[in-house]
Amino acid sequence: MVTIVGIGPGNKKFITPYALEKIKEADVLVGGKRHLKEFEDIDCEKIAINASTDYQHILNKKGNIVILASGEPSLYGITEVILKYVDKSQLEIIPGISSIQYMCAKLKITMNHLTVVSLHGRSEDLVKKVKKNEKVAVLTDNTHTPQFIAALLKEENLYDRKIYVGENLSYDSERIYSFTVEELLNSNKKFDLNVVVITCGNI
Repeated sequence: MVTIVGIGPGNKKFITPYALEKIKEADVLVGGKRHLKEFEDIDCEKIAINASTDYQHILNKKGNIVILASGEPSLYGITEVILKYVDKSQLEIIPGISSIQYMCAKLKITMNHLTVVSLHGRSEDLVKKVKKNEKVAVLTDNTHTPQFIAALLKEENLYDRKIYVGENLSYDSERIYSFTVEELLNSNKKFDLNVVVITCGNI
């Protein structure tokens, strides 16, 4: 049996009790190095994954295979990959709190009519989404940074947008910033793990 477990935005207190139960039952625990470090006390085989991971080899192992996924595994997460190798009848997915859910809660805005765009290892027409929607959440990466996003908005003269950056969400080092497009463009801050929310004006 293969179980994909959403472990929330990062801090273990945001993991559901059922997700923790499944993690403790694992014979093989799979995840990024950062994820596995949170569960050093679990006595089982542990496999760190990266961009070149052979998932077929891992999924052929015997016993309970539990895959740790940041946030919500079915929202631009690892579920898309695992479904290429595992029949749905042999798969359980345990949802988690996404970084976007967490960020909206921190900003005290609803997720009604919120559009989600992932620039994490992929490309999407962000500007088109921003023009059509009052609230857009963006999953970023080391290339598609908050400043990269601000530059895209500047090119289209979308100066009326407000950009919120949530950094290291749920951790002790969590910081949430508010910028105009120009302010973010002029910022030389290098953000750690982050999520961006773009709105029409202040919220």
